[in-house]
Amino acid sequence: MINVSGNERILVCPLGWGLGHSTRVIPIMASLLAKGCTVIVAADKSSIELLRTRFPNLQFILFPSLSVKFKKRGITILNLARIAKSVALLTVKEHSQIKILVKEHRIDFILSDNRYGLWLKGTRSALITHQLTILFPRPFKWLQPIGQWYVRWHAQKFTECLIPDNLEDFSLTGKLTEPAKLFNNVRFIGIQSRFAGIDVEVSEVRWDMLGIVSGPEPQRQIFENMLVVLSNKLGIKSLILQGLPARQHSARVVGKATLVPHLSDLDIANAICSARNIICRSGYSTVMDLVTLNRTALLVPTPGQTEQEYLASYLTQHFGFNYVKQSKLSEITIS
Repeated sequence: MINVSGNERILVCPLGWGLGHSTRVIPIMASLLAKGCTVIVAADKSSIELLRTRFPNLQFILFPSLSVKFKKRGITILNLARIAKSVALLTVKEHSQIKILVKEHRIDFILSDNRYGLWLKGTRSALITHQLTILFPRPFKWLQPIGQWYVRWHAQKFTECLIPDNLEDFSLTGKLTEPAKLFNNVRFIGIQSRFAGIDVEVSEVRWDMLGIVSGPEPQRQIFENMLVVLSNKLGIKSLILQGLPARQHSARVVGKATLVPHLSDLDIANAICSARNIICRSGYSTVMDLVTLNRTALLVPTPGQTEQEYLASYLTQHFGFNYVKQSKLSEITIS
């Protein structure tokens, strides 16, 4: 997957925009540790809490990234401009900060998941991304060539650009990774899931519905609330994973719905495999996890996230998923 001798000190830095960037580096980190590398994680608090459950003995450094909040009603030109400005400023800031981290921790290799500023001349580095093409909302499609140029410009500064997907057969990303011309340092590394190698044995259906909640606020909370209402409206036994690894409280029951902040990877895999129906966001890491466990789901794209809207439609057409807009979620029926 990554060409290392086994003596390297590797700094892993996932983006803090949801937990998907952290879950998909888990199999890569496990592979590096198996080869004898020293792995250090520099990430947001929520990412650290998640990765610490899987790798309790690693060194973790608080290294905040992008904090984004979506409006309840899509994205306006002002929202888009604000996000673009935040990304640009963060990239410059992180490029300065990475020099300090590399020196202090004697880093040989930087592994960055969607953090464009984390490369350094003289140090090997890899950018993990599943978006070589950034999709803009309909009124802003004229910006798409600029977005593609932006990704290419930054990705080419890394030693490698790693795509967690298959190049040809069974490609989950579709046109997200099909720019007019792939640049020289791009390499497809196959689907990356935290559930790879986990042995799940399910003898019976435990849940009528499993809801997997993820993404930035306030949409994360809105989605959670809608799933609770749906469970009780339909009178079906449901488990709702809140996607909050930092929360310490235990499960709570709201009518027919059982809400849990977080579970171990094995327990999540068991829940996915033992649920009759699954409803979740169409975030790419969630999709990779489901495909790894041979499950599909009803996908509910985060409003305003064109990448998720595209993936939901693409996966429905080609891979047996279904999708519904969030505004129509309350109208569905589940047996």
